[in-house]
Amino acid sequence: MDVNMENKLEKLTYDQIVAIHLAIEDNEEITFSEKRLQSNIEFLNQFDNLNVYLTHLFCTIICDDIFEKYNTQTAIAAMDFFLRRNGYCLNLTDESEKETILGLVKTIKETRELKKTELNYIQSRLADCVHPYSE
Repeated sequence: MDVNMENKLEKLTYDQIVAIHLAIEDNEEITFSEKRLQSNIEFLNQFDNLNVYLTHLFCTIICDDIFEKYNTQTAIAAMDFFLRRNGYCLNLTDESEKETILGLVKTIKETRELKKTELNYIQSRLADCVHPYSE
């Protein structure tokens, strides 16, 4: 394989995100915005950089409040699932990293509109929490 060739990101699908949520909310009926989730997936597919995709995945699920219950947990689980499929992971056993991610959730929820400076800040803070994945 050519070392200069970037690996293609394995992006999440609509069904994968719903399945992640179902694993968290063990209920036969879940309430979420199908249209918003579908539109977010279409939006996310334009990004081929791991950190940019990760940031927008996190922000769109949190900002759009896709799922009625366990929205934050779904966003975090979706990020970790995405990262693992691409050779990385979150270290959620590290308290400071968990606090960083929960602090970012608060920042996202409190900000009316995420501008480039906020997105760059979120992206850099998330990048600090991404680690190479080894089984």
